[in-house]
Amino acid sequence: MANIAPLHLMRWIDEHKEQFSGPVANKEVFPESEFIYQIIRGPNARNDFHIDPGDEIFYQLKGDITVRCIDADGKPRDIKVREGEVMLCRAGTPHCPIRPADTWGLVIERKRRADELDRLAWFCERCGGKLHEATFSCANIEVELREVIQKFNASRALRTCRSCGAELPVPAGASSD
Repeated sequence: MANIAPLHLMRWIDEHKEQFSGPVANKEVFPESEFIYQIIRGPNARNDFHIDPGDEIFYQLKGDITVRCIDADGKPRDIKVREGEVMLCRAGTPHCPIRPADTWGLVIERKRRADELDRLAWFCERCGGKLHEATFSCANIEVELREVIQKFNASRALRTCRSCGAELPVPAGASSD
């Protein structure tokens, strides 16, 4: 039988806070669970939109964030999630969490089935056209998201809009290596 014991989440965060890095700055709390139960620290350095095959639940533990979503009509919409608030992001909704410094959030999603794929998409800030979309298998959310983001950031060709020629900058604090 598995060890069943409560965990003091804020103490866990304090004990692991130096392990949060990269463009996403996320860490799973219970990697052995059927759920992805992760803490995410701000600031993050992202301009991608995650398209998850399942629902995601955002709970803001400390500070306020903005979750930019692409609505059904293709228009971006900023949703403020304040400290103490929870938000459900439905499966298939392109979303980009914007996390300022010194914010902490809990995100819960389910682990992917073998036949499911995640997607990340980037859009031109000038004309709104899609720059690139990457599809990938997400077995380890701490690793795969980072790798796809870094590959995109390292490619000027992927970051340049074929419609209007604008180049999407690499977010401040993001590494392209």
